[in-house]
Amino acid sequence: MATISFKKENKEGDEDKVDTASTPTQGCGCCKRCKVNQPGIIPVRPFLECDKHRPYLCAYCCLDCNVPICLKCTKQQHNKHTIGDIFELNENASSGAGNQVKGPYFYPKATVVGSRAHNCYEVIRRQANKQAEILHNIVTDVLQEALNSVDEMELRDADILEKYENELNTRNAKIDGNKDAEVLYQRDEEVSSDKNILSGKINFRAPRFLKGMPNTKEINAQFGIIKPSMIDRRTSKNRELLSKPKPLFEIDSQSKYTLYVRYFHSNKILQSGTGLELYVLNEKGECLETIQTVSGIDMPSGLTVLEDGTILYTDYRCKRVRRIKSDRKIEEFATTEGKPNGICGTRSGEIIVCLQDCHNVQAKVVWFDHFGNLLREYTHIYLSGPTSVYENINYDICITDENMRNIMVIDKDLDIRFVYDGNISTGNVSKFTPRDICCDRIGHILVADFTNRVIHLLDEDGHFICYILTKEDNLSYPHGLCVDKEDRLWVAERFSKKIKVFQYLS
Repeated sequence: MATISFKKENKEGDEDKVDTASTPTQGCGCCKRCKVNQPGIIPVRPFLECDKHRPYLCAYCCLDCNVPICLKCTKQQHNKHTIGDIFELNENASSGAGNQVKGPYFYPKATVVGSRAHNCYEVIRRQANKQAEILHNIVTDVLQEALNSVDEMELRDADILEKYENELNTRNAKIDGNKDAEVLYQRDEEVSSDKNILSGKINFRAPRFLKGMPNTKEINAQFGIIKPSMIDRRTSKNRELLSKPKPLFEIDSQSKYTLYVRYFHSNKILQSGTGLELYVLNEKGECLETIQTVSGIDMPSGLTVLEDGTILYTDYRCKRVRRIKSDRKIEEFATTEGKPNGICGTRSGEIIVCLQDCHNVQAKVVWFDHFGNLLREYTHIYLSGPTSVYENINYDICITDENMRNIMVIDKDLDIRFVYDGNISTGNVSKFTPRDICCDRIGHILVADFTNRVIHLLDEDGHFICYILTKEDNLSYPHGLCVDKEDRLWVAERFSKKIKVFQYLS
């Protein structure tokens, strides 16, 4: 039971005494049972759920009533009040309640997480409204500038017309007597082409408004996008590796030579190979859908699936990144300076692409926003032939380089964290030939070593853990890798036409 401290007046004139009343730990702060709707009453213990609107949490506070409230309370009984974050309640209480408050307003860790989860939607609404207000102010400024120009034009034209009318009236009075000038409102093409004839009429060409062509795509780009939320259970790092990965099943590839495999959704994968087709396969190996791509060569050189199911692939020869929408229509996403290879999406909604044979440098890695606009690029002396890229759980960017025969990992500030050379100093492998790369929810980095026919497993700091799969496990020239939502490792073998699935975590 939570305790609420408050003062009550002594009718007999004695000094004020502090009493305590027991109240449940759950409440919206507005009901009589909570007893915190009185002025100067501040709760000492947390309120988890709103009594009136369960299971909504009291993630806000009414600054006018000085009580905690939930999201629905803000739209109903407190809709005309000043709403603040729940953490502002303690600040206002400590400044306004004085000695009436016994202790601060505490929130346990679990409740803070829930409050922030509910609060984030209101933050997005405020940000969207603020951005819309900025755009509205820009339109208002443009409109005001246009109206001001019309006002100036009207004053200028009025002075000119008055001057011309006076001149023509004077001239006509001398010739024809008192005859006023006539003003003709006509278009440009109606004006007499003979400029030597002194006309007794004034030709007035009225201003015109030439409407622009509003572009929805450009307006959306200026306004911004709201990236969908994602709720996922974060795997604890105390999950142990199995002493030996457990083979679960294998399915047949639909291509002559298999290149990439990507987790699609609902235990389905997207597979590509040496061909223009992409295949959606289930765990039984059944082909559920065939997607025809467009490419300058006979295959997509890089492949990724975004969280919303959008497919992006790279066209190496045509220097294009193409997007396949849900209706399977293919559109150009971006044009690249060099030949694009590996590609991946990030949790922030950006797209990372590996480029080879660029104009000024041999290779670079570039970032695009959701609309295909170039954001930034990265070059380095160690970057020569990037082939695959993946974002780790700690926001590190892991890049495989087939020319340098290493793995380069950079942080979100584009500083090199480490370079992994394939652990060749041990003598267990010869030439390190990294192909595809992926990461799991723990932060492990998994690399397909094509020539040595092994899968390298590193921790997020680049320390070698083990060869999680080798040719002794009947692994044959791995090329594509992905880890699904169940932490299962999918391995696409290039020549065997097999896609094998393993469980490697306990």
